[in-house]
Amino acid sequence: MSPLARPGAEARMAGALRLAACLLLVLAAQLALPAQAQDQAQAQDDQAAVLFPEAEEASAPPQSASQTELTQEALKFASSTDVLADRAEERIGDETIPTPALESLRAELVTHRDKLQQMENQLASPVNDLKDRIKALGPPPAEGTTEAPEVARLRESLNAQLTEAQAPVLVVQEAIQRSSALISEIDRIIRARFSNLLLSHGASPLRPATWIIAAEELAADAARTAAHVRSVLNDPVDRANIVRRLPINILLVIAGLAVTFSLRWRLSDWIDGRLAEATTLSSVAWIVALRNINRLVMPAVGAGLLFAALEPQGLVGRAETRSFFALPEYILVLIGASWLGGSLFAPRSGAHRILPIDDAEARSGARLVGWIGVVLALAFLLVELATWWELSPATQSVLWFPVILAGSLLLWRAARQIRRLAHRMERAAAADRGETSGPGISVRLVRLTVPILRLLAIFAPIHAALGYIPAAAFMVFPMLMTLGLAGSALVVFDLLNKTLVSLVTRGRETSGDFDGGLIPILVGTLVILGSIPLIALIWGARPSDIRDTWVLLRDGVTVGGIPISFQVVVVFVAVFGLAVAATRVLQSVLKSTVLPRTRLDPGAKNAVHAGVGYVGFALAGIAGVSAAGVDLSSLAIVAGALSVGIGFGLQTVVSNFVSGIILLIERPIKEGDWIEVGGFSGYVRGIRVRSTEIETFDRASVIVPNSDLVAGSVLNRTHAGISGRLIVPVGVSYNSDPREVERILMEIAEEHPLVLDDPPPAVIFMSFGADCLNFEIRCRLRDVNFMLTVHSDMNFEIIARFRAAGISIPFPQRDVHIQGLDRIVGSIGPRPAGEEPA
Repeated sequence: MSPLARPGAEARMAGALRLAACLLLVLAAQLALPAQAQDQAQAQDDQAAVLFPEAEEASAPPQSASQTELTQEALKFASSTDVLADRAEERIGDETIPTPALESLRAELVTHRDKLQQMENQLASPVNDLKDRIKALGPPPAEGTTEAPEVARLRESLNAQLTEAQAPVLVVQEAIQRSSALISEIDRIIRARFSNLLLSHGASPLRPATWIIAAEELAADAARTAAHVRSVLNDPVDRANIVRRLPINILLVIAGLAVTFSLRWRLSDWIDGRLAEATTLSSVAWIVALRNINRLVMPAVGAGLLFAALEPQGLVGRAETRSFFALPEYILVLIGASWLGGSLFAPRSGAHRILPIDDAEARSGARLVGWIGVVLALAFLLVELATWWELSPATQSVLWFPVILAGSLLLWRAARQIRRLAHRMERAAAADRGETSGPGISVRLVRLTVPILRLLAIFAPIHAALGYIPAAAFMVFPMLMTLGLAGSALVVFDLLNKTLVSLVTRGRETSGDFDGGLIPILVGTLVILGSIPLIALIWGARPSDIRDTWVLLRDGVTVGGIPISFQVVVVFVAVFGLAVAATRVLQSVLKSTVLPRTRLDPGAKNAVHAGVGYVGFALAGIAGVSAAGVDLSSLAIVAGALSVGIGFGLQTVVSNFVSGIILLIERPIKEGDWIEVGGFSGYVRGIRVRSTEIETFDRASVIVPNSDLVAGSVLNRTHAGISGRLIVPVGVSYNSDPREVERILMEIAEEHPLVLDDPPPAVIFMSFGADCLNFEIRCRLRDVNFMLTVHSDMNFEIIARFRAAGISIPFPQRDVHIQGLDRIVGSIGPRPAGEEPA
């Protein structure tokens, strides 16, 4: 045994002795007298506590005070959730319960479910800890086998604690499942009611009997409202309040009129003047923003002051009360339509107009948006009027029919306006970029809305005339609001785009050729994503649907054990982007600062630069996946499945990638080398992941797969260095003096500045040719890249020296002998008269 092994052997011997002593103590305890059994059992338990401290810890109370409070709170809240679920089941069974009450009940269930899910996550932590501890003990003993008593007691204790800890979790999970089921049932009922409403059929508004019913009901409601107004005015207390508030109301009316008309118009004139004088993108951006604020905020403030002064909701007998500056929906729609028409079409000033239209079309478009706002305001007013007066379906059909008809006419006019806009956009795009292959995607989308609008404009009045008022209204008003939302999104996009571009191009003139780069795409994507929930709400989605969708995006789904959610994607993109940016910065520092100070050749520097990029990208991917919370082990199955496809379908790509890594490591070729491969000769300009770029001497680029460079034969003229040998063949006539030729050629080689002295050049008498004596100049050049230039220089010098010395360079001469020449000459010569040719 070596000396180094003795301490370990002694430690093992001491451990064996201690174990034997423990076994002897246990055996003695079992063989002791019955009177001493209790003491020996206690000693054994104490000894087991020393050997297995985990068992002592497991026998402690499984839950702390805070954990016990959490368990009690969870059980209590689950009980209250059961009570709420019982009440929800009773109300769901009642078909007369209104939809808003169902929505409120659903919101309560969602609140309870969310809190229960939070409690479940908190209660699951000790359960998972106990499962891990049980798993650490190993699998239970198989049938017919036993395990150590201490381990068995520890396993039994942990299982008991696990059962106790899982009990509240199971109760909470059951409450969550019940709440989710009730929420799904409420959603089904609400959707069914909405579908039934769209398919409901009432009295036709074209029937005279329906007009009579509507006229009588409206007259009665108007009379009740007038009586209510008279009662308010005749009541001494209400009249005293009106008189007392009259000065304040008059001031509010004056302030509202001043803000709505005088101040807004003066500010509009000032903004238009400044916008016409703006020359930079930054000035245009903030003036356009100020114009939008003036068109949107000023009318809202003025209308709020007027409504606060007049209080029309109190005169018509509405039950609810409004706060100061609160405006009804129809007033907000009118204000929004006025803002949208002015901002989108700019009828008063064509400076920096968003759409490519002339002044006449701008005024027409602004009027169209204004009328759309009026029709939508009437629709919202009819909804409130039906609630105030509790109108019958027949009366509502009579009131809704002209509004639906007006909305259909506006849809038709909007289709015509959009069609003209599409033509102008197509001509503008063709003029700017010379496009002849067809319209772009934006023009196609704009064109697609034209037939949709026309179909809705035709079918909506027909459905309304037949009595399907809800279906007709669903065809017209959501589409009108969608058009308004699209125009608003375009205005917001233009404002954000101008603002961001002005920040990027600070001080640049508006006439510059900078188109914003990727800024319009980024802003457009954000505006579209922000518009999607609003479009869903317009076309029948409920706020709860939007919330559930957001929760789904936030929490995500699990596919093959891999969690996919909006948060995961954002974290992955952020971490991966930062890591890639750090890699690029490191590569830049290496290329500009570190590598130039080393003695590495250009090829080695490029290999280091590319290798850092490969490693950085790999680490960026790993860091992004890890930061997103994705278990890399869960990707093993996916990687195994992809390896089959890579092995068959992508084997060429993988082979080229591996070959590229080999080229960077072994460096048989490097950037700047002069190589010949596959019949091509040129310089290596770049070694990439899949291929290598070779620039030929005629400035053409040849892309060679990396696998061809590794597996094939490559001639690298500059692998060991830039010096290389040049051979210049020369032929002289047989009348020349060979020694004189040798002397002249040697002088030419020695005098050239690019020819190395060591090794010295040599002139070789190669052979006796058929027409000449063959010589060769063999020399080593300082830079082989100038081989053709040196060869040309030597040829010029050889011609000049040989002519001066009287040495000729023969050219091939051949004697041609033709058999039967006399017969041929005789056949083509003159023949006597009457003689036939042979």
